[in-house]
Amino acid sequence: MLIAVPLSDKNFEESLRLCKEKGADLIELRVDLFENKDPSFVVECLQKVKALGLGTILTVRSEKEGGSKVENRIEIFRKASPYSDYTDIELSSEDLLSEVRDIVKASGKRLIISYHNFELTPPNWILREIYRSAKRWGADLVKIASMARSYEDVARLLCFGKEEEGEKILIAMGEYGKASRVLGFIFGSFISYSYIGSAVAPGQIELEEMIRLRAFFFSP
Repeated sequence: MLIAVPLSDKNFEESLRLCKEKGADLIELRVDLFENKDPSFVVECLQKVKALGLGTILTVRSEKEGGSKVENRIEIFRKASPYSDYTDIELSSEDLLSEVRDIVKASGKRLIISYHNFELTPPNWILREIYRSAKRWGADLVKIASMARSYEDVARLLCFGKEEEGEKILIAMGEYGKASRVLGFIFGSFISYSYIGSAVAPGQIELEEMIRLRAFFFSP
């Protein structure tokens, strides 16, 4: 049950210090939101996170799934993935997927293959194909983040995920989906995403409150 905080390189060291103080487990480097996208700088940021004893997720989110255009995307993956505990790449990024997978596996790190839908939560048969396709590509963790238009969507996503084998990240986005940020842990979701300052995805819960809720519901 890990809590990750996405960060850009704006006020990076101060934000990183706050994450450590408040109890985050992982820092997601959202490199697509960085001003400085030089791979060497990204590696330096990863090393700063590791020096504080926090885990890392390297993400260069594609434009198709809520990110920004990055010209040197594959170069960042090549040079920085070996330094990150996890690397996240979208299932839809088929042009890069096999190379990124091989880089991550050769480095002994873990691969998150993700799917984001900011409009709706697809029917279960589609979710099942997304999940199993990501596993076939070699995902260590499958991440599904979909917009919840009702509490039924939230329940359906979490119950679907519970039935699938392997480690996973299940996120129902939006106001209806807020509960999934915490309740997802009950259904086998391994990582939840929080924030400091301002949210980067709809329905995220601020870090301090996430830490409190996790302790309230899951501490013995």
